[in-house]
Amino acid sequence: MTAHRVDSPIPARLEATKPNRVRRLPGISNHFNGHDLKIFFRCFVGAWVGSLLIFINPALHELGTATFFACLVQLIIPPNGIVFIHILGVLSILLGVFLAYAWGVIAMKAALVARPAGDTAARLQLLYQAAAAQANQTGISPADAAQRLIYNGFMLDTRVTVVMYSFACIFIYFLARLRASNPKTVFAHLFGSIIIDIFLVYTPLLPSFDGSLPLAIVKPTLVGVGLSFVSSIIFFPRSTSHTVLDSMRNMVGLAKGPLDLTSVSLANNTERLDITSLRQTRAGIIALVRQVEPAIAFLPIDFSVGYCDPHDVKSLVVPMQKLVASTLTLLEFHINRVHRDTRTEELIKFQQQLMENEKLGPEIIHGSKEPGHHFGHHQLLQLVEILDGFPYPYPHSSIPHGDDLAKEFSETSAVAVKTCLKSQNLLAECIHKLNHGGWLSRISETEREQLVQRTKDASETLCASRNTFVDQTTELFLREYGPLLHSHSTQGSQLLAMHDLHGLVLGMVLQEQLATVLNDTEVLLQQVSVILEKSTRIRLWLPSSFRYALAWMSGKKGDAPATAQVNDSDPDKPVESTKTIPRKLHESTKSNPQRRTGLAHGVLRLYHWLTDSEGLFALRMVVVSIALSIPAVLPRTAGFYYREKGLWALIMGQTGLLVYMADFTFSVLSRLLGTLIGGVLALLAWYVGSANGPGNPYGLGAVMAVMVTIFMWARIWCPFHLLQAMIMAAATFLLIIGFSYDDQHLPQYGSAGLGYVVFWKRLVLVLVGVAAALVVQMFPSPPSAARHVSRTLSTSLRTVSDHYAFLLSCWNNPDNDTRALAEPSTLGLAYSLLDLEGLIKQLAFEFSSSPFTSSNTDQIKDLCLTLNREIGRLLSLSSLLPLEYRVRLTQQCGMLDHGHIGEVMAVLAVCEQALKTGDPLPEILPTPLVKRAFEYRDSANGPVLEFTPEAVRDEDYRRFCVALSAYFKFLWTVDELVIVVKGAVGESHLVSREVVDVV
Repeated sequence: MTAHRVDSPIPARLEATKPNRVRRLPGISNHFNGHDLKIFFRCFVGAWVGSLLIFINPALHELGTATFFACLVQLIIPPNGIVFIHILGVLSILLGVFLAYAWGVIAMKAALVARPAGDTAARLQLLYQAAAAQANQTGISPADAAQRLIYNGFMLDTRVTVVMYSFACIFIYFLARLRASNPKTVFAHLFGSIIIDIFLVYTPLLPSFDGSLPLAIVKPTLVGVGLSFVSSIIFFPRSTSHTVLDSMRNMVGLAKGPLDLTSVSLANNTERLDITSLRQTRAGIIALVRQVEPAIAFLPIDFSVGYCDPHDVKSLVVPMQKLVASTLTLLEFHINRVHRDTRTEELIKFQQQLMENEKLGPEIIHGSKEPGHHFGHHQLLQLVEILDGFPYPYPHSSIPHGDDLAKEFSETSAVAVKTCLKSQNLLAECIHKLNHGGWLSRISETEREQLVQRTKDASETLCASRNTFVDQTTELFLREYGPLLHSHSTQGSQLLAMHDLHGLVLGMVLQEQLATVLNDTEVLLQQVSVILEKSTRIRLWLPSSFRYALAWMSGKKGDAPATAQVNDSDPDKPVESTKTIPRKLHESTKSNPQRRTGLAHGVLRLYHWLTDSEGLFALRMVVVSIALSIPAVLPRTAGFYYREKGLWALIMGQTGLLVYMADFTFSVLSRLLGTLIGGVLALLAWYVGSANGPGNPYGLGAVMAVMVTIFMWARIWCPFHLLQAMIMAAATFLLIIGFSYDDQHLPQYGSAGLGYVVFWKRLVLVLVGVAAALVVQMFPSPPSAARHVSRTLSTSLRTVSDHYAFLLSCWNNPDNDTRALAEPSTLGLAYSLLDLEGLIKQLAFEFSSSPFTSSNTDQIKDLCLTLNREIGRLLSLSSLLPLEYRVRLTQQCGMLDHGHIGEVMAVLAVCEQALKTGDPLPEILPTPLVKRAFEYRDSANGPVLEFTPEAVRDEDYRRFCVALSAYFKFLWTVDELVIVVKGAVGESHLVSREVVDVV
């Protein structure tokens, strides 16, 4: 729901060249700009007004002791994004509140009816007598005495308690299942749980029906929602179109980074880039793309004022996605190059170690002093053999054939890159002009015509520059590799010939990727020019459809509001966006298993429904609710529970539970840290604003302006994994301030106290709630973040296998059109893998017996990303390559050979199973797969690689080289995956070293 702005993660120049660069404070100095300050002001105003209601006596007496909820609601879901999406988030809160209110009223009616009227009257008579006696003894009024007796459990009745718990637990169970199945209902679950908890805890204590019981929470919640809505409408409202165009402008800025990086890399050909910085750049680009995708879907229901029709904005989406995809592909080229160099050095060290061991003699290698077993020894030996055939005189160069070639390539590409960067700057300017044209800011007709002409001229210049770049680099390759091309047909070994031409393949790949970026920039520029030409006046654009809003609320698509970054996805199920390809693959091959009888099938489905992840989460929620609320309905503890605000512990226990507990440890630490920080700030604010007095509304109002600024700034701009700690801090702060002021200005039985007393109670009850959640979360089996990550990676490998099977199925089909399926599925799997990054980092803090650690799971995640990217690239190329070249690729590397397919599938399957179970892999596997592909080409009688001048000049042949490189990269990555997984789980079924060496 929230739309956090993502700053450009790509530096203007190579980040790795400045390792000691001074970084600005994140979340503070990065957001002192007009755009972000407008967002902050919009969120701050409503929250501060909500906090001031605590100190205005008429508002305090009308809203009640929980008036601080008016501010807390806005800190939980601030209006920092699109107006309509914020409205949907607010509706989710109201849904939970009203559902719980309605069910609570029904439950209260049913519970109180369970006690006969005669018993109620008799008990009330005894209550009046006891109250009168207590009033005589203590000097308080009989009404106050009766109220104290009621909250001390005088009217408790087992029948009322049982009925109320039955109704409440049913609601808690199904609300928790709704929360687990649809993350968009997280706020509905939060506020619905609070309302039903009030009914659960206090209904058994009451002598008669009271439908206004939860109004102390409902009223300030509605006020907070109203203030938030008004702020989002009045102060700098942002429509979906404006937000999408802003994000597109940021994407264009991100696209310039890899181009600039390519220029720097070619100019400094022997300098290695920092792979960590490159991967962070890739994650930042994907994060921005993922952020804007939900907003794009809301364009049909958008209200906006400006030049651009939402349909015009949507027409930019596909060209922008293609530009981002080609930019990512260019970035991946550099990541692959750095990874290739690092892996090559590791293999060289392994080879040197073997040579040193051979010098020591067989008595050292095979005797009692034999060193420890090296996982993947057999596979590494064969990889070293392959490495011996590849020339690497310049290990860090982009084109491994020499500095002179790289220098000339850099000079040739410099003009094209410069032209492309200028065109992208013009793109950003045009998008900015279109987006910021409003009633008070118009583009003059002369300026608009100038922009149209500039875009047309830039498009023509870019097209000419692209053609010149392709022609010049092609001639450069022909001149450099001419002797090899001439002697290629006389080579005795085809394998050596391919190795000799390895640099030419990589050069053509880089040439094609740069040309693709230039072409995609040109296409986007042309589309912007069309929009500029027809957008002549400012209009109010009304929604064209509201159907998506209903589909969004009822389904799982689109982002959801969340109080913390918790991974609630089922590790055994693929993400929704990756299911299209498997469904397409199996739509005509569905099996017909033997069906059970109707009764057996129904019983089995009911069992699975009750014991799946959603069912266990809901069951845990019911258990922790009963455990933490039982003291409220016992005669001996009811008064203590009411006076000490035991309801806080119940709410903490419920909100502390997670569906899969992938990051439960971090969640607990976040809650405790947030409580401590919020408590310290609250005590500071209270004693600064009130000193030792009962609470100065003017002093506290001024202090609240400062504190709300701090909390709102952190809420909007803090890293997502710290969001839960921030919300806990805000809740603790407002609770302490609110109840301290209530103690002096709205006194009642069971007041929480003043200042430090409230903080102490809050801290103890948070600990109680967290402890209860911990106990319940650990049963029936203690969950593990490492197990969650490994099973998610296993599912990702299964998805990769599905995509690989789909690629093979459609590769030689002349009528296939897989690009439309490949791009969303590839991005969907990349999203799910990048979501694991925060959780993988947290594995370092987990006590676990799992063989999967933060280090090896991070490597496996990166390898899965590479597999996903290469399969996605091949799927896209299968729609672009002529059938002739697709057939030639299968003849070159055995891509469609059944034996080769079986080996690839088998290796992926055993890695998938090892990630799921932790079982060791067999020592001997059909790896390295890349060597078997070379061997297949040597044994086949098909045509060799036709590196002729005509082929090098052919655009389709360049794409063929890209496909060839992608497929061998896929096989090489599978081989690396085997080594990494073996390093984690070990090897089994070891074969004698003498037998292995002979084989």
